Amino acid sequence: MKVFTQQGKPIEILFQSELCDPITVGEYVRAYCHLHGSDHQRSLSIHKATGWGHCFNAACEAVVLVAEWNREVAQRLLRAHASTALPAAISQQYGQPQLPGSPCPPKPPRQLVLLHPPPTFPKWQREELAALRSFERPMRASLGHSKQARAYLRERGVPLEVAQAAGVGYLEPILFEQLMTPRQRELLQRWAQRLVFPLTSLAGTGYVGRSLWGWKPGMHEQEHKALLDQVKKPRRWIKTNPAGWFGPSLDQLASHLILVEGAFDRLTLLTAGLSMRQVVALVGTTIQLDWFPQQVQSVMLALDTDEAGQEAARRLAERLAQTGVSVHVLPPLLDRFGKDWNERWRTLGLRSLWPVFKESTSLLPIA
Repeated sequence: MKVFTQQGKPIEILFQSELCDPITVGEYVRAYCHLHGSDHQRSLSIHKATGWGHCFNAACEAVVLVAEWNREVAQRLLRAHASTALPAAISQQYGQPQLPGSPCPPKPPRQLVLLHPPPTFPKWQREELAALRSFERPMRASLGHSKQARAYLRERGVPLEVAQAAGVGYLEPILFEQLMTPRQRELLQRWAQRLVFPLTSLAGTGYVGRSLWGWKPGMHEQEHKALLDQVKKPRRWIKTNPAGWFGPSLDQLASHLILVEGAFDRLTLLTAGLSMRQVVALVGTTIQLDWFPQQVQSVMLALDTDEAGQEAARRLAERLAQTGVSVHVLPPLLDRFGKDWNERWRTLGLRSLWPVFKESTSLLPIA
């Protein structure tokens, strides 16, 4: 079925059973394109993990989505196109053979189409993640006890209660001494003296940590960055595997979202009064279109105002538009007050966020 995005781009939604003589090639499935009647080469290439693909034939160049491999996005596209739910035929046709009389070349499948298997992670990463999860409550308590962590939040303009409500913790050295086993100390040594932010994804909860090693009150962010960038010093940011977004659980996302880049950008907008359910920080995670649940109707991209941030916003807008979600890119702010929302917040206070409030009021009402 052909549907159109709000920008008028056509997308062909296919059933898995419509794939003609498919073979698996690494993370992709290659098939003959039945849309233009190809019978010479498998010009249709589809990524198994996301369901998105396209035809390489210059006369076709169709963008396709296999419905069974990305049900939520397919359902959203169909609803936006015709206000209808995903046909029940998806569950009925899943895995069935090609229907007689279809324009597929009369060749038997050489290989079954296999869904992308769930990722597996090294044992030490699984153990590290389990250890962090087991210390989540002590880390959150430590955030309120640590003078260094509280001072750092103050200088970033983030109240302690906002950080605590967002689930931020701190792995202070006393936890190593009093509560951890030798194996836990080994696993979590690289997380010592870090603010720890919970991340959410389809793969489960992860974490990202911001090092406070060597930081002292009054130290500028660039000065601290230069200190950590030295050889054999802790990395500023580290993540677990899996990682994810810094935001609410996926089923709690508001219908109208604001996407920012950094964890402190999200805390800044929460400090200014925006909804916990509305603001999501990417924190370096590649945007995953199939993570957006069905209730998400629109997204405002409020990324950093530098050239890299705006280029990333343009790329993300193109990808999001393919899903039928309404997208708005916040224009860059060409002034001297900072490239990200936290930096601008510390310089200008509440008036630094007027572009976000203006757009969220007119386009993205808080849900």
